[in-house]
Amino acid sequence: MFKDVDNEEIREAVRRLCERFPGEYWRKLDAARAYPVDFVNALTEAGYLATLIPEEYGGAGLTLSAAA
Repeated sequence: MFKDVDNEEIREAVRRLCERFPGEYWRKLDAARAYPVDFVNALTEAGYLATLIPEEYGGAGLTLSAAA
């Protein structure tokens, strides 16, 4: 999934995804002491929560520096 993408491209894509969750989203969650389900789902659907998991287990198998 991410093997042909350089680290900066991954970072930019994650930045764009994070922009979909402005400060107000986080303030509401904080006030409600709630878990960021929508944010985690978005990261999961985009494949970013599995970057360090080996490919044989369904992850991207990237290095720590790529996931940073």
